[in-house]
Amino acid sequence: MTFEKAFESIKKKFDGADASKVGDLAIQITFSDEDCGGTFYAEIKNGALAVEPYDYHDNNAALTISKSALLGYLGRRSSLDKAIAESNGSVYGDAAKIDDLRSVIPKADKKAPVAKKATAEKAASAAKKATAEKAAPAAKKASAEKAAPAEKKAPAAKKRTTKKTTK
Repeated sequence: MTFEKAFESIKKKFDGADASKVGDLAIQITFSDEDCGGTFYAEIKNGALAVEPYDYHDNNAALTISKSALLGYLGRRSSLDKAIAESNGSVYGDAAKIDDLRSVIPKADKKAPVAKKATAEKAASAAKKATAEKAAPAAKKASAEKAAPAEKKAPAAKKRTTKKTTK
C-alpha cells in the first residue's frame, strides 16, 4: 500500500471527530513500514482538528509506528503500550497527548449493531435459500417416484372370462 492510500485510510478514521473538548496539541506520526513510509501530523487547535500529510516539528509528541499497529490503536483493538512492547512503535514526547488525539475519534460501535443485523439477515436469507434448494430437488424426486409407479401400474387389459354353462 502506498503512503497516500495509508494516509487517506487513517484520515478517514478522524471523520466526524469532535475535538471541542480536547486542548491544543500536535502529533507527528511517521509510518515505519518499508512499503508505505511517510510522515503526517494531526493537530487540534481551538477545538478544530486538522490531519495533513506534512512534518510538524513543533509538536507535543512524535510517534513512529507501523501502519497496522496505528490502525489497531486508533480502532481501539490494541494499545500504544502493546505496539511499543512489540517493537512496532516508539514515542518521543508526551504520550498522553496521543491518547487525547485518539479520544476524539468516533467509536465504531455506533454502526456495529446495524452491520451485525444486516449480516444476520443475510445469513438467515442464505439459510432459507439453501433449505429451499435442498427441499426442491427432494420434492421433485418424491413427486417423480410417486408418478413413476402410477405410470407402471397402467391398467392391464381385462381378461375375458367365459362362464361354462351346463345343459
